[in-house]
Amino acid sequence: MADTNGGGFIIQKEKDKPKNKCRKWELRISLGKDPRTGRYKTKSRRFAGTYTQAKVALREFVEEVEGDRVQGRTTYTLEEYCKRYVDRRELNKEVAATTIDRQRQQFKAVAKHLGKANLAAITPTMLDDMYIAMLKGDTLSGRPSGGSYVNQIHDNLTLVFEQAKKEGILVFNPCDKANPPKMDTKAKRALSPAKAHEFIEALDPEPDRQCAYLLAITMGLRRGEICGLSWGDIDFDRKVADIRHSYDARGNLKATKTKAGTRVLPLSDKTVQVLKAHKEAQFKRYARTNQWRKPEEGYIEQTDDSPVISDNCGTRVLPTSLSRWWTEDRPKYGLDGWCLHEFRHTYLTLLAISGVHPKVMQELAGHYSSQISMDIYTHVNMDSKREAVNAVSAVF
Repeated sequence: MADTNGGGFIIQKEKDKPKNKCRKWELRISLGKDPRTGRYKTKSRRFAGTYTQAKVALREFVEEVEGDRVQGRTTYTLEEYCKRYVDRRELNKEVAATTIDRQRQQFKAVAKHLGKANLAAITPTMLDDMYIAMLKGDTLSGRPSGGSYVNQIHDNLTLVFEQAKKEGILVFNPCDKANPPKMDTKAKRALSPAKAHEFIEALDPEPDRQCAYLLAITMGLRRGEICGLSWGDIDFDRKVADIRHSYDARGNLKATKTKAGTRVLPLSDKTVQVLKAHKEAQFKRYARTNQWRKPEEGYIEQTDDSPVISDNCGTRVLPTSLSRWWTEDRPKYGLDGWCLHEFRHTYLTLLAISGVHPKVMQELAGHYSSQISMDIYTHVNMDSKREAVNAVSAVF
């Protein structure tokens, strides 16, 4: 284990500026005299920031040296290494394309603050300062980031630094000592049975967007599953739907994210009625569209491979378009502020209210783990118990 000789030094690099204006420093630590050469050994590191931040960074530098955890040397900036990290994951097909897109966007947000900093010079304090700045609104959009979003950035940076350690570029991960904000995602709400019934009755199954909302609340489907549903997946005779595809934001029709997501769902009489009405309306709409299409453009046909939810030209709709539709429509249903995914939560809550076993809920929802189903079931069950206790208390 290395020992430092004193607390180290901070050397001002911008000599023409007063100390309170300088932003470039050299952090230098003396390791004492080398017994073989008789010379004094030092370790140094460049730092960008205020003098106060440099003092904190110097203390961290001393800690690292005394713990034999001095970072390696590298020419990579944080921005360059993040790009290399994502490119490698995309090339190796380690994660879904949508995950790659999300990571690229998050690392772009990081680059605004620390992109040009040397990978080995990143300290926990620098990360904490970035997180605070993002929460205050120093972001690409100019709007304050939520705690959950910044927490996700921290998790992805942790993976980046761990990869650098694995490759021998770094010795320790600065994220280990950083302090990301807590997750602050709002708890999902569920419509009451009466409100859900009112909403369902207000929807017309013929237009694509309203049919999509019906599938979300009567089947508990995710956005990608709704957009990935084809007519060949619907068996009207057996009254079942084969959920085996998901449509992502890049326009790729692919298998569901997990094996649990691939499932066969029984269709209620109401959902069968909705789908039949929508299929007939869609067929008529395609026929009208074909009247003005030129032969070289091709005619739209309704086949087993045709999407259940489409635009007027028979093209499959992106999940982001589904969300945009709902944002436009929700005020007229008195549901302003409700997100589309809360219909899925409503579906599961209604199952729990009806006494459906959590394991069955898990299979219907396509959850990988039963924990989410159990959480909803337990919450609903507790509400029922509370009502019973309150009823008894009224007698007392």
